[in-house]
Amino acid sequence: MGTRLFDIARRLDRGLFPFMGPAQIGAGHAEQPYRPPADPRCPICGGRLADHAVERSADQTTATRLICP
Repeated sequence: MGTRLFDIARRLDRGLFPFMGPAQIGAGHAEQPYRPPADPRCPICGGRLADHAVERSADQTTATRLICP
């Protein structure tokens, strides 16, 4: 059943692509470049991020941790 639906969707995409084109990406208007804040705040405690420690592990199985003072 799943393969059949996938095939139908693929044929529908192939038929509509010449009329609709690829997916539209972006906000639809020119965006300003990102400017990081001068003094970023912690989303957990509201303190300055400069006073915090970020604990990263060498492997990918342990999550990165933000240590609040």
